[in-house]
Amino acid sequence: MSGRAASEKSSAGPRRVVALMMALTGAMFLFFLLREDVQNFTALEWSDLPMALVLRYLVAMALGGALSGWLLAGFFGRAGVSGWALAGVGGVIATLLACLVGSAFGRLPELLADGWQLADLIPVMAGLLVPVFAMAGQPLIAAGWVVIVVLTHILAGRARG
Repeated sequence: MSGRAASEKSSAGPRRVVALMMALTGAMFLFFLLREDVQNFTALEWSDLPMALVLRYLVAMALGGALSGWLLAGFFGRAGVSGWALAGVGGVIATLLACLVGSAFGRLPELLADGWQLADLIPVMAGLLVPVFAMAGQPLIAAGWVVIVVLTHILAGRARG
């Protein structure tokens, strides 16, 4: 096997692992953000909830996370203390990018319908706030995110061999 083919093969495993874990992260943050709003809904309020829109954004955040993880897989699975530090930084960057890209994916139907406008920048950039608001006052969600980043690092390291 040539050096390039071996390199591509060895990077495919960690990329898949990190993409899957970041997809989970993106969807998780949106779920917990929405859970804060809907936990006290009445039956009438539940019937008014646009479930198709909620589902679209959950899928969009998962896709944003998958793309983010695929692109930033190099941050995860490296050996040593510097590898752990890199995974921590990568976890923050990948999570923020996941939510930003996920927010853009969620707006895609509107963007395709009427084109990109400067006003579209606000809801897309608001994706950066999803993890912040999801974790606000919820230390277990923050701890869960740390566990996911640690697990991502360990699994990516195993995939690297």
